[in-house]
Amino acid sequence: MDRVYQWKAIEGSFSSGLVLGNGSSIAFDPGFAYSSLKEMAVDRGLITADVHRVFSHLGSDDFELVMRMLWHASQINEALELEDTRTSEAYSSVRDALIAVIRATHVPFGAVSERLPLAADFMSHFSTVISLSYDLLVYWSILAANDERANRFKDCFINREFRQDWRWFRTPYGQNRASTLVFYPHGNLALAATLSGAEYKIQVEGDALLETVFDHWRNDSTPLFVSEGTTEQKRAAIRRSPYLSTVYDEVLRELGESVVVLGWSASENDSHLLDAICRGQTRRFALAVDPSSNRLAEDQAKVRRRLEELLGGDQGEVIFFDWHSPSCWINAESGT
Repeated sequence: MDRVYQWKAIEGSFSSGLVLGNGSSIAFDPGFAYSSLKEMAVDRGLITADVHRVFSHLGSDDFELVMRMLWHASQINEALELEDTRTSEAYSSVRDALIAVIRATHVPFGAVSERLPLAADFMSHFSTVISLSYDLLVYWSILAANDERANRFKDCFINREFRQDWRWFRTPYGQNRASTLVFYPHGNLALAATLSGAEYKIQVEGDALLETVFDHWRNDSTPLFVSEGTTEQKRAAIRRSPYLSTVYDEVLRELGESVVVLGWSASENDSHLLDAICRGQTRRFALAVDPSSNRLAEDQAKVRRRLEELLGGDQGEVIFFDWHSPSCWINAESGT
């Protein structure tokens, strides 16, 4: 079994990149510990027979893909003057099912607002933050932090549009001594695309943001996030998006020499992300683990083998630290 460090013992050696998986959201609220939005929608009776046929035909559980395909089909039928209500009704059904599931699972701003500064303080230790969760927790955290230190955190969007020259944002703003860039390789609830394909960021703060997201979906925008599927399906979804493609092709390969992984198991379904990171500059990993887990030794050995394979034998370094460490993520400092 590998040694498990306390976060404070290693933080000085790891400040380049941070990868946050769904476990970081579960730390805020256990309600985020679900396996599939599609399965939840089915369990709640929100998926009609027609919609189920579309998901099956496309071989995907990706809501964004299904919504976009149904919208385009509806537009084509209209252009050809074909009488068809089932397609538009299926589109509305998918959209409403997604809204209902997100509303049922996403915690409100008020329930987490007191812990957002802890998350922001932890993220500010890094030059680049990669959030793999579609929820709004990281977005809320950086908004709260930027209220205190303007533009300390930057998502590389200006006037709702992503800047392809994202490296320009590395320069600290104003009185800030450093900046932290934040990216979403699988998208986020705060990101959307018009049905003609233009991508943009939804900008509203606090409790109003989630309802504003739903309003955008109701007004002919689709969500820009990839929540499930195989690594091949996720890679295909990434290729449909200019923003996601840039993050995948450029940002993940420039996370720096060292990367901290927190709340992400790097499962087979996300192997495309780990492959991209290891093809870049990163050669040292620190992974958060639960020392009390009865699978600790097995999990450590599995991830070590995978990373050593990608990094090339002894060319990389892999260490582990305690997820419950003081000052790690939203854990308070020792004695506070």
